[in-house]
Amino acid sequence: MYIKVTKNRVGQTYYHLVESYWEKGSSHQRTLLSLGKAGEDRMDEIIAAIGKHKDVLTVLELAKTLSIEETFILGPLLVLERLFEKSGIQAVLSTIASKHPKLEWDWLKLVFTMVVSRFVEPGSKLKVYEHWQKRLYPEMISEEIALHQLYRALDLLAEHKEEIEERLFYRGRDLFNLSVDVVLYDLTTLRFESTREDLGALRRFGYSKERRSDCTQVVLGLLVTPEGIPLGFEVYPGNTFEGQTVADIARKMRKKFDVRRFIFVGDRGLFSRKHLEVLRTGASKGEFIVGMKLGLFKARFSEFYDIRRYAWVNDNLAVYETTHEGDRCILSWSRARAERDREVREEVLEKIRKKLLKKQVTAKTFVSNKTYQRYVTGLDGGKTFALNTEAIAEDAMRDGYFGVLTNVMEMEVGEVITNYKKLWIVEDAFGEIKGTLATRPIFHWTDRRIIGHLTLCFLAYLCEALMTKALREKELTLDSPAIHDGVIQPRALTVNEVMLGLQEVRAIPVKVRSSVVWVRTDINGNAAKLFSAIGLKVPPKLLHLAKSQKPSGTQPESAINPLQ
Repeated sequence: MYIKVTKNRVGQTYYHLVESYWEKGSSHQRTLLSLGKAGEDRMDEIIAAIGKHKDVLTVLELAKTLSIEETFILGPLLVLERLFEKSGIQAVLSTIASKHPKLEWDWLKLVFTMVVSRFVEPGSKLKVYEHWQKRLYPEMISEEIALHQLYRALDLLAEHKEEIEERLFYRGRDLFNLSVDVVLYDLTTLRFESTREDLGALRRFGYSKERRSDCTQVVLGLLVTPEGIPLGFEVYPGNTFEGQTVADIARKMRKKFDVRRFIFVGDRGLFSRKHLEVLRTGASKGEFIVGMKLGLFKARFSEFYDIRRYAWVNDNLAVYETTHEGDRCILSWSRARAERDREVREEVLEKIRKKLLKKQVTAKTFVSNKTYQRYVTGLDGGKTFALNTEAIAEDAMRDGYFGVLTNVMEMEVGEVITNYKKLWIVEDAFGEIKGTLATRPIFHWTDRRIIGHLTLCFLAYLCEALMTKALREKELTLDSPAIHDGVIQPRALTVNEVMLGLQEVRAIPVKVRSSVVWVRTDINGNAAKLFSAIGLKVPPKLLHLAKSQKPSGTQPESAINPLQ
C-alpha cells in the first residue's frame, strides 16, 4: 500500500491511496481512497484524513457485532450504598446476618434492594419481585430474588428491630452528639386498604389523621433529633389514643438509648397531668416541652389573653412567662400566627355561609364539624340557623396566642419556644415517609410483617434524612432557580429532585462480539451535587469488562460490589 501521485490534462497533481496485489501471476494496483489535490503542505492533512477514515471503518466494522438492548438503574444504588456504609446500616445488618448462618441467601443485599426500590418506585414487595429487581444494575444486588425471600427478609427485620435501632444509635453517636439531648416525638396513622381486624393486634379502626375512617390502620410514633435524624419508632394498634403512648415511648427511650439528658418535645395531644407525670417520674425521669391546650384554662383567660402582660421581642412577637402547678408556662403571641388563625376561621365561615344559603337546612347539616356547631346558632331545636357572632368574636380575640409547658428550668425562653417549633421536623418526616417512600397503604397482614415493613421504611428514611442533612449543610440549590418578577430566586435542592437526576444515571451492558462491557452514563447536575455532598467519588466510566457474557445477577470479580 502506498501513496500514488497522478496528474490530469491541465497538470494538476492528486494523491491516491493505492494497494498492490497479485493476480494470475502478475502485479496489479487498485485505488482504495482518493486523497485530493497535492500541495506542498498537504501531507499532514492527508495523514489525518486517512486516520479518520480508518476510525470510521473500525467503528462500522465494530457496529456489526455491537449490541445495546437495555439500560439499568445505577445512580440511586451508588448513593444508597454509600449511605448504608456511612450510617452504619451495612455493619449492623452484617452483624445480625452472622447470627443466622443457615440463611441460604444474602439478607443484606435483599434489604438493600428493597430500600433502593422505595426511592426508585415505592410499591409492594410483589412489585419488587416482578419488576424492579430486573431494572436495577445487577452487579450491585442479589442474584434473582424469590418472593418468599423478600418476605422472610422482612421477618428478620421485625425480629431484630430493637437491636437495629440501638446499634445504629451507638454507631452513629457522632451524628447525635448534642450538648443537650432534645428528642422530638409525634404520631401519625398509616392505613391499610382493608377492613379486617382479625389477623393480629395492630390492624384496628380508629381516629385517622388521613381522614380514612373506612380503613383499618396502625399508629406510628416517631422519635427524631432536631437535625431530623430518626432515632427509633414504635407501632401501636390503630385505635390507640396518642396520649397513651407517652409512658411506653418514654420508658423505651430511656432503656434503649443511653442519653445524658432526655428533653421530650411533644405537641398538644400529649398535654395532660397524667402524661406529664409519667415523663417527670418513674423509669423515664425526663424533662419535657409540650404544647398547651389554652382552651382548658378558662379560669385564666383574662390573664393568658391580656397582651399588656407580654414583653415584645420584636414588632411581630411577644412573650409572657408564668407558672402552672410548678412548671414553667411560656405563652407567646405571633403576628404571623394571628393572621393564619384568622384565615383558617374565614375558610370555615365561608363554608358555613354556603350551607346556610341552601333551601333545606337542618341541624344535621352541621354535625360533621365541631367548629361548625360552635359558629352556628339554632342547633338546639330551633328552626332558624345563623352565624354565632359572639363565638366568632370571642375566638378572634384569641388569634395568635400559643403556649408551651416545660419543667426545663434553666433554658432561655427563646430556646424553649425554638425547640417546640422544631416539631415541624417530625411533621416533615411523616410527609416524606408517607409521600416519597410511600409507606402506606400497607399491604401486609400479620403484625410481624407490618413491623418488618416499617423497619425497612425506617432504614430508608434514615438514608433520606442523611441526604437532606448533607444538602442543607452545603446549602445546595437547584440548577434551575425560580424567577419571580424578573428576579432569580435560588431554590434549595431536595432529595426528591436529586432522585430524578440519579435515576437518569444508568449502567449499560454493551455486547461486543463475545464480551460484555458495562459502562455508565454521565453524572452531572443535581446528581453530581449530591455525590459531592456525601463524599462519594464518581466511579469510572467503565464499570466492568467481562470476557464472556454472564447471566444477570452474577457477581464477577472485577464488578463494583458496594456491599462487601
